[in-house]
Amino acid sequence: MLKSVWRLLIAAVMLLGLTVALNPSAVADPSGGPGGGVTPCKNLYICVIVTEPGGTPSPGSTNPGGSGGDDGGVQMCSWNGQQWPCWDDSLGWFNASDGCYYHRSEPQPPADDPAWDGHDPSSGAVYEVNCRGVGGQLTPKPPMFFAQPPGGAPPPDRPVDLGWRAIRKIQLAAPQLRTAPTGTAVVGLPVWLWYDRTPATVGPLSATAPGRTLSVTATATLVNVHWDTGVGAGVDCTTPGTAYRPEAGSSRSPDCGYVYDTSSAQQKDGQFFLTATLTWRVTAVRSDTGAQVLGFDYQVASDTLPLRVGEVQVLN
Repeated sequence: MLKSVWRLLIAAVMLLGLTVALNPSAVADPSGGPGGGVTPCKNLYICVIVTEPGGTPSPGSTNPGGSGGDDGGVQMCSWNGQQWPCWDDSLGWFNASDGCYYHRSEPQPPADDPAWDGHDPSSGAVYEVNCRGVGGQLTPKPPMFFAQPPGGAPPPDRPVDLGWRAIRKIQLAAPQLRTAPTGTAVVGLPVWLWYDRTPATVGPLSATAPGRTLSVTATATLVNVHWDTGVGAGVDCTTPGTAYRPEAGSSRSPDCGYVYDTSSAQQKDGQFFLTATLTWRVTAVRSDTGAQVLGFDYQVASDTLPLRVGEVQVLN
């Protein structure tokens, strides 16, 4: 009887956690030495702003792209002077005559359960009942038997809702930056830039949200890595960078590097502070037609990485 209420409480806790954007710190690790490492960042879920039931979620800190699916709002029903969604995935159909939601029990109770009220299970089904109070509070009622589904069949899946559900499953992480040389570089000589490769920093990452009649798969693909070198200049790389190996000598990185033309002597603490921002292309695609229902870019920033840059003194 209390199954629907518990389900709602669990869903509310999950949604609350998903609406919190876990942003990585932008402060340098004061204890970090010249080893090229940074303080590990917390894992990140793509930030989604969840609206009231019946509304459409929207991305947080993103640039939403076009929508190729049905993103219309859920029909609302009026009862006791208030508006409630006519359909709720957890509660079922809303009956505006009594203020109650009716949802088919899964699994159905045993044939000898009192909820059948003497009816043969083959003649209908038992439904969970949850009713709104005068103040809008939800109260569970005893399950009831119906020969026909109250309210009819569930409405078609809303692809946009499934898309956001799939996107919220994707977990990203802030990159751990590396440089070579580590700690101190030299003006005019190449600096290699890269970060530690993990599935959550390289991708692509995918997740699927199943519906009643279709599913939607979301995919996050890394499209750009922008390095702020601390001197007002940036470097855009299409890969996480190549880790330096001693046999490379003083050559340039094959895919991501920078050459400083000034020392860091006049900077705060005598260092430049590097950061990297990962741009992810996030899309959500329907299983039945292959149409894209959501698309936007999402960015994840690293912690800062200190780097000293000195000048070579030439003696005549």
